[in-house]
Amino acid sequence: MLTRLSNWRTCWLVGSMVLIAVTGCRKEEPEKEQPASDAKVRVKIVEAKLAKADQVDGTTDKIVSKCPACELAMDGKSEHALQVSGYTLHFCSEKCKTEFEKDTTKSILDLKIPED
Repeated sequence: MLTRLSNWRTCWLVGSMVLIAVTGCRKEEPEKEQPASDAKVRVKIVEAKLAKADQVDGTTDKIVSKCPACELAMDGKSEHALQVSGYTLHFCSEKCKTEFEKDTTKSILDLKIPED
């Protein structure tokens, strides 16, 4: 009986060590999703920023004619346009457009809008 118990413990110990070696001993936490309310708040902030950016050129027409990637300092061109949340954003170059659209939401949230 003692030998069986000893063999069982040895098997259990070796099995546990193999399992830890293969899977790691740290328990992985699942990635937390943002609560829906956070996402809604971000959408509202993005829409508010786009509305302010739309006013910079003096016309409220859902077209941001100044380049958002250049902090609205350069004139944008219609050939470098991007549609975001019902607004058309004009960029001064394809490079600015490409950089901006890598993470559109973050780019809009980081956008500094010049005050009057």
